[in-house]
Amino acid sequence: MLKKLITLLLLATLISCGNGEGDVEIDPNLTLSEQIDRMIDQNRYEAALDLLRDEDPQNPDTRFLLEKTHLNYGLHSMNTFDQTEMRTRMNNALLQFVEVLKLNPDNNIAREQIQQIMSIYSTIPDRQPEPEVLEALREVGFDY
Repeated sequence: MLKKLITLLLLATLISCGNGEGDVEIDPNLTLSEQIDRMIDQNRYEAALDLLRDEDPQNPDTRFLLEKTHLNYGLHSMNTFDQTEMRTRMNNALLQFVEVLKLNPDNNIAREQIQQIMSIYSTIPDRQPEPEVLEALREVGFDY
């Protein structure tokens, strides 16, 4: 009995300590949209983007799923608190929001988040995003 209890506790610990990149297998019989939603729910943005790479980038449904994935990835990057990696997370968030704007220049959420991140950078002396991030921002109409 004790051995079973210990095994169950170890299993519960392993499940709760998963890294999110392979916690729950996505059913390939689901629609593409459902698969992407599940991956977003599990914070598996790279896996979702990998799945979408095989789709027609001109298809409106694919473009919508890409926009949704990049937007959620950016928001996740902004809101994952780890002070040691703040600059890396903010650079990634900005790049994700740039991708959103490439797909939909009218996405106000992405624009607002870029402005919020950049206003925070403006309060920190001698700090700014990586040069390639600034270049990507310029490509979608932001000049910092």
